[in-house]
Amino acid sequence: MKRQHSKLVIIALLIGVVACVIAYGDKDDTALLPDAVIAAINKLYPQSAIEEVETEKEWIKVYEIELKQNNNEFEITVAPDGTIIETESEVTLADLPDAVKTAIAEAGGSAEVKELCQEITYAVVKLVALDQPQITYEAGVIIDGQEIEIKVAPDGTLLSKEIDDEDDDEDD
Repeated sequence: MKRQHSKLVIIALLIGVVACVIAYGDKDDTALLPDAVIAAINKLYPQSAIEEVETEKEWIKVYEIELKQNNNEFEITVAPDGTIIETESEVTLADLPDAVKTAIAEAGGSAEVKELCQEITYAVVKLVALDQPQITYEAGVIIDGQEIEIKVAPDGTLLSKEIDDEDDDEDD
């Protein structure tokens, strides 16, 4: 049981890493999606319309795509080779298994349920230890009233200069 719990914790941490990676991604144009990504989306959601695409370039490049199919909204995370990593969709209380309804009621008490989602994980990111650690330096600065994050290599090479979006507000 302890071993299974450890595996679940590791998987949860990896999913969290992927979610963080995705949250800090750059917005991209749908036309830039590789054919394998489009094929994977079409296989899973054949009648969907892509509404937004984000990519992450620092850890692993993935595409987070918002879809609409039959008036239902979905989010799907896909690797460039077409590997579906995760899907997320809103569900209603009636859609939930009884055990899940009970667990939510026990954990939430009398709190109002504002949103219910079903997440399906198809793949996880495997972390690999590096032979030598990679060192970077980050500086948060304010330029023209905007918070900017600057990342620099030890040799002084500018690695990135991005607007810092600490509150994870996608509208910034």
